[in-house]
Amino acid sequence: MSFDSRIDNFDKFVKLLTSVTLYAQNEADLKVTALTAVLTDLKTKNAAVIAAEVPLNNARITRNDVLYKPNTGLVDIALDVKTYIKSVFGASSPQYKKISKIKFTKPR
Repeated sequence: MSFDSRIDNFDKFVKLLTSVTLYAQNEADLKVTALTAVLTDLKTKNAAVIAAEVPLNNARITRNDVLYKPNTGLVDIALDVKTYIKSVFGASSPQYKKISKIKFTKPR
């Protein structure tokens, strides 16, 4: 079930309890007013998550461009630098040995 459907079901449950005149709980957190407050809080938080989803996705797209864009992404540049250091100083040089253990990979 999605969060929207769970909130909708909880809303229906609260409405059902409101219509039942015999429902009178002694516990404060099970009273209709408390359940209505919880429902309102859930709706507010769910709306905030939905509103934050677009900026999050845009930030991830930007991050992926910076890291993984062909030829200009940080991963490709780092791999090119490692190759350059290896060609200039040699595979057994201390300069290459220091950077050769650093792993740069692209997601699949």
